[in-house]
Amino acid sequence: MALRKRGFWVGVFLFLAIIFMPSPAGLTESAWLVAAVAVLMVTWWATEAIPIPVTSLLPLALFPILGVTSIETAALPYANKNIYLFLGGFLIALSIERSGLHKRLALIMIKRLGSDGPKLIGGFMLVSALISMWVMNTSTTLMLLPIGLAICSVVAKTVPNMSEKDKSNFDKALLLSIAYAATIGGMSTFVGTAPNIVFSSFMQEVYGLEISMIDWMKLGVPVSICMLTLAWLILTKVVYPVNFASSDETKNTLSKMLTDMGPMSKDEFRVGVVFFIAAGLWMFRSLIDNYVIGLTDAGIAILVAIALFIIPSSGRNGELLSWEQSSKLPWGLLLLFGGGLSLGVQINDTGLGLWIGQSLVSLKTVPLIILVMAVAALIIFLTEVTSNVATTSTFLPVFGAVAVAVGVAPEVLTVPVVLAASCAFMLPVATPPNAIVYGANKFKIIDMMRAGFFINIAGVFVVTVFAYYFAKVIF
Repeated sequence: MALRKRGFWVGVFLFLAIIFMPSPAGLTESAWLVAAVAVLMVTWWATEAIPIPVTSLLPLALFPILGVTSIETAALPYANKNIYLFLGGFLIALSIERSGLHKRLALIMIKRLGSDGPKLIGGFMLVSALISMWVMNTSTTLMLLPIGLAICSVVAKTVPNMSEKDKSNFDKALLLSIAYAATIGGMSTFVGTAPNIVFSSFMQEVYGLEISMIDWMKLGVPVSICMLTLAWLILTKVVYPVNFASSDETKNTLSKMLTDMGPMSKDEFRVGVVFFIAAGLWMFRSLIDNYVIGLTDAGIAILVAIALFIIPSSGRNGELLSWEQSSKLPWGLLLLFGGGLSLGVQINDTGLGLWIGQSLVSLKTVPLIILVMAVAALIIFLTEVTSNVATTSTFLPVFGAVAVAVGVAPEVLTVPVVLAASCAFMLPVATPPNAIVYGANKFKIIDMMRAGFFINIAGVFVVTVFAYYFAKVIF
């Protein structure tokens, strides 16, 4: 509470101080006023002085009042098409959760992939990553945590000759793997995690670069595979070594959990069909474009979401998805997208971003790969204590301008921002999946910090390599 109160007044003070100071040489008055709004928003975002979605509404109020731009222009980014892509993705994910399909798929895959300790953890990670490609990482973690806790209990009771340290290592590695893989899997697609949507929208709004779902997956999927592999190795071989063969009881427990679900329901089947239709349309949209003019990723998401409100449910009155279920949607996150985009557009349009980039033009003497690595490291460790969406929204305009100033394509420095923003592995407060598994009381914060630090370091190198060598080629 004290931090929030201080953050509120610090933000107000900085905002007023900038407004009443003369603008620096080479910077227009409008750009200087945008800087004041940006400082206020970043301060309030970082300290959560007021609810983050409420802070995200500031551009609508302040830009017209300060004479920076009209309300129509300030509001336009709040209707960006990718916000509707995420909205549709959320609704699809809700229908999957409501049907129970995600739990069935998880149990089937874990049962088939897991045999010994490392493989069991690897199975959980693969399932968590695959689900979180399409379902919010928070929901993925909440769904897998009870299954993971059940396996921890069975392993502790049934695997012979396990020391207390071995049991503790397995508990820590398994629960952390669920959270980490959910975060990593979300990096693969637009609908997997919020920063990806912010990035796509920003690149289109500011640089006119349209990035489709499949274009992003060309980068996001390989990054996720590398991060998933490294996280598995770090957890099971380095930080919390795990080496045992699963007992028959472990396998029987998984089988019983699956059997207790009964045969696949009609709702699960219908939701599964709808989901695979959506995934197929997203993946092959470039081919379909030849026959269906105007088809977009966002349009696909909304059409499929509408269908879920129409297709009847077999086991209960109503349809596969009810409007009451939509109350679970993170509506505030959609406002956060809009606020970040509105701020980013004005940073670019008023010349503030270019001015910042020119101020940092001395970085041109730094080898580009070192600059990319520095950006990745800065964002990775900063996002441990700040919202990943707010961090992405704040730094995309800055490093996009720096890229232009030093004479490289914007994506070379904006891609490391968006990828690094999803690499939050050290603290429970860094991301909801971390907080959820920490709440199981199977490890201490220092245990998460140990594993997370090494995975963060791995993330710096993975993000650097893909941003430096592949971003410009793919986009």
